[in-house]
Amino acid sequence: MQMNNFIILLSIFFCGHFSSQKLNDEIFVIYKLKSEKNLNRSKRNSLKHQTIYGSSKSENLHHDFEKDLMKFGYKKVENQKSNQIFEKLNSFKEGKNSYETACLKAYRDILIYKNQHNKIIKIIKICTSCYANQVVTPKSNYELLMNFEDYDSLEELLR
Repeated sequence: MQMNNFIILLSIFFCGHFSSQKLNDEIFVIYKLKSEKNLNRSKRNSLKHQTIYGSSKSENLHHDFEKDLMKFGYKKVENQKSNQIFEKLNSFKEGKNSYETACLKAYRDILIYKNQHNKIIKIIKICTSCYANQVVTPKSNYELLMNFEDYDSLEELLR
């Protein structure tokens, strides 16, 4: 029993040191927008604008999506709380939130789920300032049903 606990502790310790983690047969990667300075909001139809401020489409999940994120100003980050973030996000139900936000959404956090073949199976875009999210899979778009406290706790975990 003590050996199992030791192995679990070691795996938790070492998982925090990689920017991509394998969780439940999925690879989980976190990207954070480095800065919103010098972003041109006038090009509303561009892929960059749609990724940061708007709704992404399923067809945007091509094999170079992560390279595009880096060109758009996102950075892959290591987060020692990745397991907690992964579990929290997987606990929410899918749906359509019944409230609208008054601010311009800025999806500063993008979480990517990939399969064993390194193919993107889902992204989750999160704006913790205005309490908005978007989930994009190769076949659909939806939201996670979250309340304001959920966004606040996610914001804390994503720091």
